[in-house]
Amino acid sequence: MKKELKIGIGLWMLAGLAYVFLKLPAAKNFANPELARIVALHLPCAYVAVIASWMSAWHGWRYLQKRELLDDAKSASGAALALLFCVLTTATGSIFAYIQWGSFWNWDPRETSVFMLMLIYCSYFVLRGSIEDIEKRAAISAVFGIFVAVMTPLLGYVIPKYMDSLHPKNAQFGPSYRMAIYLGILPPLLALMFWIQSIATKLDRARLALEEVDY
Repeated sequence: MKKELKIGIGLWMLAGLAYVFLKLPAAKNFANPELARIVALHLPCAYVAVIASWMSAWHGWRYLQKRELLDDAKSASGAALALLFCVLTTATGSIFAYIQWGSFWNWDPRETSVFMLMLIYCSYFVLRGSIEDIEKRAAISAVFGIFVAVMTPLLGYVIPKYMDSLHPKNAQFGPSYRMAIYLGILPPLLALMFWIQSIATKLDRARLALEEVDY
């Protein structure tokens, strides 16, 4: 990634954060409207986690079609990014829960489902580490990654939507919140995710080349 693009992403993120914390109006219908602004950070992390899981599944599917180990490596790094943003989603959500509901953790359906999702991602990496045969590991991981990509939106959004929850159902955000979420935070966060993925791909390509030489 070019230096100018990196600077642009950083400035965009800083501008988005400044808008969220300095200009975004208080959110109505919350226990603490002023501090509910963190939802503008919480939701983009959740969206990026879903996109990263789909990216992992896509590369896993490509591995099953072409049997190229670089696709397996890309799938694994995508799963790692999905786990990372699940953790960030949980962290920002816990702060929001403490501010609004008085406790960092309430075993709310959405909290519980995201916790289950993180456990599934952890089991993905435990499974990868337990299989020594490279091709077998890549194939099983690809199938598992596709399964997790399906479960990510189901556990993160669809299933909790139909359960009793502290989270407001069908929450409506005004134009300022939509601008903060979809223009201020989400685009640079997505760019950051793809940047990390590109760095991981370069490292994996070099690692695979060295392993081929050693072989």
